[in-house]
Amino acid sequence: MLEAYNYRCAITGCDAQEALEAAHIIPYSETENNHPSNGLLLRADIHTLFDLNLITINPETMQVRFAPSLGRTSYGEMDGKYLQVPKILSYLPKKDALKWRCDQCKWFVEYK
Repeated sequence: MLEAYNYRCAITGCDAQEALEAAHIIPYSETENNHPSNGLLLRADIHTLFDLNLITINPETMQVRFAPSLGRTSYGEMDGKYLQVPKILSYLPKKDALKWRCDQCKWFVEYK
């Protein structure tokens, strides 16, 4: 994942490798899928918020959306950014996986 995302968080652009983690879009426990197309390289705090369904990605636009509850925090400033995607086409996040994640975010209504 580090190489796929050029050693940078796909959302923040953070390049501190010690703070980066591979995150599953659909949890491994549900799919047993470790392919990079079911993953993102995220900064640890962003990974936590992603797993809590407080961050999602519009599968059509690749626009990153943060839950309204984060709107008045420093995270809210990142709402609407576009996901930085891998250059290797087979590693691009799968739209169906991103749609699954959107469906988990009850606050996200753009795609529904």
